Amino acid sequence: FFVCVLALLGTVSAFSPAPRRQQVRTAELHNAVTSILDAKLDFIFGGAPTARPTANDENIVRSFLGDINARVPPSTILEYFDHDVKFIDASFYNAIDGREALEKHMFLHSGSSALSTFTDGTSQVIEIDDIVSSSTGDDDTSKVCVIYHLTLPGGEDVEDTTAISFYNLQGGKITRVFDVTEPSSPKPGDSGLKLLKLVSKLIGDESIVVGDGSSAVVDTNLSVVERYFEAWNKRDMKEAVSLFTEDCNMRDLQYDSEFKGRAEFERHLLRVKDCLPGSFEFVVDDVALSPTKAGVVWHVENDGSPLAFTRGCSFYTIDQRSGLIESGFEIPEKAPPKMGWLNTVKAKFVAEPVRFIPLVIWVGYMFELFIADGPLPGVNALALEQRTWEEVRDLSLNFFLVSPILQLPFAPTVHPCLEGVFNLLLSWAALFAGFLSDERKDKPNLLPFGPMLVGMQFLTSGFLLPYLFLRTPETSEEVYREDIDGELQAKVAEWRPLGPMLGSVGSLSIWWFIFGRPEFGELSERYASFMDLLSIDRVGSSFIVDLVIFAVFQSWFVDDDLQRRGIGKDELPLLRNTAKYVPFFGLASYLTVRPPLASRIDK
Repeated sequence: FFVCVLALLGTVSAFSPAPRRQQVRTAELHNAVTSILDAKLDFIFGGAPTARPTANDENIVRSFLGDINARVPPSTILEYFDHDVKFIDASFYNAIDGREALEKHMFLHSGSSALSTFTDGTSQVIEIDDIVSSSTGDDDTSKVCVIYHLTLPGGEDVEDTTAISFYNLQGGKITRVFDVTEPSSPKPGDSGLKLLKLVSKLIGDESIVVGDGSSAVVDTNLSVVERYFEAWNKRDMKEAVSLFTEDCNMRDLQYDSEFKGRAEFERHLLRVKDCLPGSFEFVVDDVALSPTKAGVVWHVENDGSPLAFTRGCSFYTIDQRSGLIESGFEIPEKAPPKMGWLNTVKAKFVAEPVRFIPLVIWVGYMFELFIADGPLPGVNALALEQRTWEEVRDLSLNFFLVSPILQLPFAPTVHPCLEGVFNLLLSWAALFAGFLSDERKDKPNLLPFGPMLVGMQFLTSGFLLPYLFLRTPETSEEVYREDIDGELQAKVAEWRPLGPMLGSVGSLSIWWFIFGRPEFGELSERYASFMDLLSIDRVGSSFIVDLVIFAVFQSWFVDDDLQRRGIGKDELPLLRNTAKYVPFFGLASYLTVRPPLASRIDK
């Protein structure tokens, strides 16, 4: 029966050319039947299979990828993973350890890579090209390797999206993931080899001992793909290519085209061998193996020490009759710069081009404050002028005007207009604490709002503007107080007295600007001396710029904040417009009278 089914499948695949998806599904059915046949033959003839297919774990991985395609929320997708999962996406620099960190990653970097989940506005989906799984022990562990690419709804393939991911599972949960995607076109090609050639000269080791293969001892316990890596490390390319069929097709996705046939593939291996330092060795980390397929995750070491950014994943098909490799895909990890974080940032600007406004203003602000010699008066901050730093110190000692009002002995004398502007600015920056609900477990930001809020007390717009052009957009229609990230943040964000208290500090700062320190004269006199001061004061002039920036951008928080409170875009127009367009006092009033966030406890 099995032989008849195999013959039928072989006839169909040989005489009925099919599109890519149909070929994949036919191959999967063929492999499933051949795996069963292998098990039967092993039982009959006493063979000892090296690995067992694990259909259930394959289904777990398929279901995980299917839920990514279905845009299932990360909080639900996490159920596939062990609590201590190690998730390695080669698009990013660091591994992600644990489910909590993985959930944050998926919310934060959605759309940056396939396994980071897709954003709701995208139409791409993961198309599985092939899959292999195996289990060699009785400890309920298994390995699954998947090669896939991205497609559009019409079935059109997305260029440069072929990827291989390797999963370790235990007890039905994914414990480890390694995912690597092909480099973008144009492919690096031989440029990487040229770099390796340079490295080999720097290392000073171009000696490569290569045997002719006649005296090589073959470990029969190794799979054909492991023997291929072993031959590579011996630089025995004759032995390496002998493990491939004559008509093999190999894709090294560093290159644009495939290598067809054993002879062409051998020429490629020899070219790479001549550039690879003799101290470099490929180390196989794990293998998922069936009689007809294999997935391998590997890295490179130099004299036994792992090299950074040299991991990779390969997927091979094996000719069952000969036991030789007949096709394969090899994807090495991309060298820096890693594109994951950059892809996240790019996606934000593509979705909302208005983000370029605070970006451009921030670049100009930082350049003017720290580098340029004009048009703002005075020397730049990096000139380290003693008077500038003494001014910053004195203003800090008079924070919120507490020291001069209480006439504390250490309170320095500073121009009252400058003190008024400085403390109005800091109270305005502190008002943004009322929007701490913008940082939540299901809405993390690339720059966490809490630290950025603290930074605004020191460099005001230098921290506000980056937060605005990198923040995660609000998607929730209603947010609960319990969702705010951190107990202290939750209390501060919804603390009613915050608006009146900081509004009072701002009012006091304006009063101090006009009437504080009588020895500085009437308003006209102190204003004239203040202008004289600003004509030579880069830091003081930047405070005026900060006030303008705060007035323009305070509105960027209001609409999302009302949305979190269940308020529609057409509701409460007076409150909304007051908060958005009345500088400082409109914001202080808004924080005082806005509707509260809902509470799960109350509900």
